[in-house]
Amino acid sequence: MNMKMSPTGQYLTEMQYTDSPQEQALLRRPIGRWGRMWQEWMKTEHPTEVAVLVMEARWQIIPREIDRQAENRWAVLDEQYRRENPRPTDFVQMQQWEKTRLLKLEHIIMEEIVFRTLS
Repeated sequence: MNMKMSPTGQYLTEMQYTDSPQEQALLRRPIGRWGRMWQEWMKTEHPTEVAVLVMEARWQIIPREIDRQAENRWAVLDEQYRRENPRPTDFVQMQQWEKTRLLKLEHIIMEEIVFRTLS
């Protein structure tokens, strides 16, 4: 049994969040942009489900999975966008191209991965 000192000086039993090695590896990563956005969306749109996810010990795991999925999907979408829309060489057009690329990719990620309910 591992003990850990709390900020108030008390010794508390340190419990593992999960027994799954994959989930433990996920928990070592910080929650990124997409996972934080999902958590905020869930708090706003599905507050009753948040309490259930916390009790099921999934509230800290799901956003990290979402980050991983979003990063992988971003790489695929970015490659596809660059292939279908060559980057211009003119500075002003290049700025518009970058802005459009980011907005389109972010919109797809939000729709496909972040704004989804758990079923």
